Amino acid sequence: MSFNVKTLGCCPECGEEITADFLLIEYESEGRPARFAECPCCRNVVHPSSE
Repeated sequence: MSFNVKTLGCCPECGEEITADFLLIEYESEGRPARFAECPCCRNVVHPSSE
């Protein structure tokens, strides 16, 4: 069985990968999509970094 888990990016504070399960809100800022998610490791609310 294969799971296709969407990754939002990494926590800018601890570097942990953040999956879509931890997405809190998605919105548009200055014409670009932005997100807030809870880091599963450090439990902080962050903007996941795709870099």
